[in-house]
Amino acid sequence: MTGHVTWRELISQPDAWKALLGRLESGALALPFAVEDFDEFILLGSGTSYYLALSVADWMRRRGLNARAIPSCEVLLDEYETRPSAARRLAIGFSRSGYSSELILANRALKAAGFRLLGISCTEESDLLNEADHGLLISEGYEDGLVMLRSFSTMLITAQYLFGTAKDRKALVKLPASGRAALAFEGPLSALANARPYDRFVFLASGPSHPLALEAALKIQEMAIATSEAYHSLDYRHGPKACADENTAVVLFALSERDHGLALARDIKALGASVIVIGHDAAAYADIAELACPVSDMDDATGAAAVLLPAQIFAYATALRRDQNPDAPVNLSKVVMF
Repeated sequence: MTGHVTWRELISQPDAWKALLGRLESGALALPFAVEDFDEFILLGSGTSYYLALSVADWMRRRGLNARAIPSCEVLLDEYETRPSAARRLAIGFSRSGYSSELILANRALKAAGFRLLGISCTEESDLLNEADHGLLISEGYEDGLVMLRSFSTMLITAQYLFGTAKDRKALVKLPASGRAALAFEGPLSALANARPYDRFVFLASGPSHPLALEAALKIQEMAIATSEAYHSLDYRHGPKACADENTAVVLFALSERDHGLALARDIKALGASVIVIGHDAAAYADIAELACPVSDMDDATGAAAVLLPAQIFAYATALRRDQNPDAPVNLSKVVMF
């Protein structure tokens, strides 16, 4: 089967989350410092890991922490990021492989500038874990495939749990069940991916879901080798809608403000595009969208790992429709090193 490694890792995620949450709940996986030890947090990654950093930084900010995310390369290209400061600063680097050159070099520059380093990786004994002041190995996220799927979701859940509240942690343990519910949409998502010769893909989200839209768009690029775009939801009504037609598939992460979301979905349908809606409020869009996937009853941020699964399935099905092999995307390698 073409893409069997990618598919196996995609559908394994709820089981991986269950094992991971067991370690987190037992205290076997924990922060080796107090969050209060630091005044500022900078989160880094490249590609998918950068979108992961964006999601975690948003999560942390909403819980009162001074956090922001930047691509690893910006530390190398912009001296502002290593400016002197009296603040107690922690850099949190995400890398599935733990060998990404940009992140390793960025960490070295940040350490020289006085940052403490926390490395989060899915690969044992990687450079990231060996060089960081503190390292977290997320073995449940290790992947044989090239496209990041399970690694993204497991590192996300880990960071949410460790930088969350007791209420957050109680909610996160429901994720495996939500993930299994999301996988049940495989049939409808695959059918929709094959319903039209889609050649343009758009992902729309706001608030904590926006990094998920960026990541979902990247999965189309990596697996289906097709052009895709991601926008803040209502921005699509401006210039980008000029390109919409009957061969455009728009995936909307359900908005927390329902009236704006419904109006946006109607506007997109009027352009001739197909609409898929994902999220805990997706059922409200059932009369408008070609497919609504209400995969979780949690808020968008807490349920993010499960909410992303339908977008991953749609990208995988689209890849097969376009005769692409998700296990071997052209022009890509598993680790970017230089």
